Amino acid sequence: MENRKHLIVKKYLKEHSLVESNIISFNNFLEKRMQEIVTEISETINNEDFEISLGKIAVGKPRVIEADGSSSLVTPSEARMRNLTYAAPVTLEITVKKDDQVDSETVEIGKIPIMVKSKACNTFGMSRDDLIKGYHDPMDPGGYFVIRGNERVMVMAEDLAENQPFIESNARKELALKLFSLKGTYRIPVLISESKEGIFDVSFSKLKDIPAVVILKALGMTRESDIQKYIGKETDSIIVNLYEFVNISTKEDAMMYISEKANLQGTKKEILDRVKQRIDSYLFPHIGQKKEDRMKKAVTLCKLIKQFLIAKENPSLRTDKDHYANKRVRLSGDLLATLFRVNLGILIRDIQYSLQKATKRRKFFSIKIIAKSTLFSHRVESAIATGSWTGERSGITQNMDKTNYLATISQLQRVSSMLPSDQENFAARTLHPTHYGRFCPIETPEGTEIGLRKNLAILAKVSTRVELNPEDFLKVLEEEGMEKDGPEDTEVFFNGMFIGSVKNPVEFANKIRKRRRSGALPIQMNIRHDPHFQNVLISTEPGRVLRPLIIVENGASRLKEEHMVRIEREEMKWNDLIKEGIIEYLDASEEESALVCLEEKELTKENTHLEVDTMDLFGVITSLVPYGNHDQSSRLNRGSKTQKQSLGLYAANYLARLDTDVSVLQYPQKPIVRSFVYDTLNAYSAGQNLVVAIMPYEGYNMEDALVLNKGSVDRGVGRSFYFRPYSAIEMNYAGGLKDEIAIPEKDASGYKTEASYRFLETDGIAYPEAEIGEGEVLIGKMSPPKFLSEAREISVRTKKESSVTMKQEEKGTVEAVFITEDEDGNKIVQVKVRDQRIPEPGDKFATSHGQKGVIGLLLDEEDVPFTSKGVRPDVMFNPHGLPSRMTVGYLLEVLAGKVGCLSGEIVDGTSFSGVGKDDLEEQLKELGFSYDGKETMYSGVTGKKLSAKIFIGNLYYLKLKYMVANKLHGRAAGKVALLTRQPVEGRSRGGALRLGEMEQQALVAHGASLLLKERYDSDKVVLPICSKCGSVAIEDNIRNKKICSVCGSEEVESVEVSYAFKLLLEELQGLHIHTTFGLKNKYE
Repeated sequence: MENRKHLIVKKYLKEHSLVESNIISFNNFLEKRMQEIVTEISETINNEDFEISLGKIAVGKPRVIEADGSSSLVTPSEARMRNLTYAAPVTLEITVKKDDQVDSETVEIGKIPIMVKSKACNTFGMSRDDLIKGYHDPMDPGGYFVIRGNERVMVMAEDLAENQPFIESNARKELALKLFSLKGTYRIPVLISESKEGIFDVSFSKLKDIPAVVILKALGMTRESDIQKYIGKETDSIIVNLYEFVNISTKEDAMMYISEKANLQGTKKEILDRVKQRIDSYLFPHIGQKKEDRMKKAVTLCKLIKQFLIAKENPSLRTDKDHYANKRVRLSGDLLATLFRVNLGILIRDIQYSLQKATKRRKFFSIKIIAKSTLFSHRVESAIATGSWTGERSGITQNMDKTNYLATISQLQRVSSMLPSDQENFAARTLHPTHYGRFCPIETPEGTEIGLRKNLAILAKVSTRVELNPEDFLKVLEEEGMEKDGPEDTEVFFNGMFIGSVKNPVEFANKIRKRRRSGALPIQMNIRHDPHFQNVLISTEPGRVLRPLIIVENGASRLKEEHMVRIEREEMKWNDLIKEGIIEYLDASEEESALVCLEEKELTKENTHLEVDTMDLFGVITSLVPYGNHDQSSRLNRGSKTQKQSLGLYAANYLARLDTDVSVLQYPQKPIVRSFVYDTLNAYSAGQNLVVAIMPYEGYNMEDALVLNKGSVDRGVGRSFYFRPYSAIEMNYAGGLKDEIAIPEKDASGYKTEASYRFLETDGIAYPEAEIGEGEVLIGKMSPPKFLSEAREISVRTKKESSVTMKQEEKGTVEAVFITEDEDGNKIVQVKVRDQRIPEPGDKFATSHGQKGVIGLLLDEEDVPFTSKGVRPDVMFNPHGLPSRMTVGYLLEVLAGKVGCLSGEIVDGTSFSGVGKDDLEEQLKELGFSYDGKETMYSGVTGKKLSAKIFIGNLYYLKLKYMVANKLHGRAAGKVALLTRQPVEGRSRGGALRLGEMEQQALVAHGASLLLKERYDSDKVVLPICSKCGSVAIEDNIRNKKICSVCGSEEVESVEVSYAFKLLLEELQGLHIHTTFGLKNKYE
């Protein structure tokens, strides 16, 4: 069984994309949600002057309309290359009825960005070969958007669950029951609390503290006996409540009472209408917003009061907000639905306004013209491009992390909490027991975001919308023993709505589970019996995090040996396991009533489920760390992080991509010691197997530094290419002016030296394989004068030089040139530059165990210590980095790597189930080596034997993206800020290093006065100063005399000051502060 242990997870990873929940959610948004939103908005349109009704909505395939008007389908790779938005046209049927004129049209209301690999995507269902033909990476997981050539990922957001009660004590130790009722974009909190007099108050929307009994009576439950029956508890507080309002006997009385509490003015009829409207729209909108739903609301309110009373009696029953049954994860479809709803509303209001204008002017209107709004497309596009969403939320989308394949996968699996990261929120950050198998316990950022950003575990998935007909479903429940309005038994809630009660809840729940396992009910439906609150909760809501478990019956797993054999023979798929009722998905709520066992051999009669695999609690990244279960958790956290920063092959189509700040390792290797997930995930490699000796070397590997063998570096260890794109657009301006990409003319203003244009060919673009240094021109470009006034004064129209040059402190070789045009028909020239990076001191390397360090020395091969067999290690790692960090996994990997290399086999290092230490030692012995991995070594310099034996083996080392060449920084003269004439700051802007106050004082202490003078007169300026009164004088160049405007004297001296000081004087004069100087003879 051991070899077959990981079979199921392998099967799952082979058949399922890791981002499938997001793609399913997006597909569901296109197919179902959009039409629902349109119908919903159509019903709520205010039809005063004319009737507008919306019909069918349809989304096409992503296409681009060129500048000449032709249109064609576009693929994601073309969109990336041409800086297009990968979006599809949306058409909507709009009918407008005005008096007797009816106009009905199908209008294109705009475009909506399409998720790559979703059903609307042009690559959907393409074969591997077709994808490759279209320059696509067949292993690209999809799940992202392309906006103006930029890839954006929508991060899943975590939120409190709606439509379910939270019972909490507030700061004053008062009990309150809160429920977020969600219908469409409405999210209305309903609060039930108890006043000092013992009256139950309900607050919702603008109505605050209305007695619950009054609301029940207003809803139509006027008889006290009914209220008592539905609450189903006989306590003094209920009796107090009923007696208090016994004189309110009709609906009208109750409504008038509410209107008095809410200070509503008007005639009786108006008041009643307004109260009715408020109760219908804002009280429990998730149950319904019509007249007919009032009774249902009344019953649900009774049941909530019952829960409130139970919690009041039992102080231990408080809702744990961090329990994952009380959280929902918002997927791309949910987030887009909110955005779409808001923007469609804006569009409709826009159309109404245009129609009103047209009718006022008595003009004939055409919907085609009125509804052609580019506003819709722009708003949706900019929301995804910036991540600023409706409802003041930002950071919903992020740029895609293209460091390597794992970084991309990890980002698509990320769930971000809505809590602010600058507050403590300790409970929210802590690992909760319900995270097991749902979220990776290791992978989370260090720093302010710790615990608030999580990554899904490897088998976890987020529930998506379920198609379930409520009437049929209720029939099924009634067959299994539920009564629609039964007496005081266990209540049944369905998605937060009371639907009936059952006498025997445990049996009822089991019957429903049986039906689900047989496939009669949806897989994603979960049911839980909560004995404390005496209710049964059934949920099919989207956004619950589910995890698969093997079903156990009478102490025996349903997954038998024969199933394993069938899976091995490819006769059985993961979905078959679910269909046959062997595996089922549980959410955190149902898992509360399950007893899960980790190992099959430990099963008892009480167990209901068995864990699918021992390592299924980890996320994708952490599950790749070999022997991760032997590492200290904080190191493993850093190890997961270093795996996402290592260089490798980030995409197979990198030659046809233009990404900023990416690198490709020249000789990536697959690890020798690896987790089984590595093979199944089929990820692109990002690291190299090196021979590691654990020994200090002359102090060059102190403080985590590494000593690298220079011979190994010469043979290609850690070499990578760094890529950077440069681009220029040939814009067309008003008045027939346009940019010109060509070799700039000599009379253009701002013409550089001729040498800087030496790589340009006649078309003004550098040729491929040209080796370009900093400041040299890659794309020659001339722009027309910015302001026409400039052109008028000068008879010859001079052009402005605006070429694209190599960034400061960078060099590179032109790798490729791409010439395309964008949708406006402007020519785009993109030049991709590569720079070979050979490891040098200061480059950062790491292992997946969080042992990171920089190169301290590249040691000549002949000086590297060697073993008795003549092996010289590639890396020397300091032994002091191990004991305090407790990364035992590192040592095990070294040992396993040695075994793997000597025997020529891949070693399984999966956490919790890899090859053990004893086996490895045994194998080393058989291979003729010392069992403990240590060897006698000789000094490379003297040839003498080293007195200590050295632990040496093989390890998978990662080169990280932080290289010295990207950080090194310094400059002479260069750019300055306009206002102060001080040098600009920052490496990326071509800035300088500041010689600040402290540095100046250090130089003063050295007495280096001339150095200081030279340093500080770089921005000197000459000021005329009156020697009589000390004011700043005026230099009159026309009359050629200097004069003091204060005292009229002509005795004016010239004084050198720094420009920043002159600016200060001018600012003070601007504040009407008069400044005078006392002049001294500098030779006195």
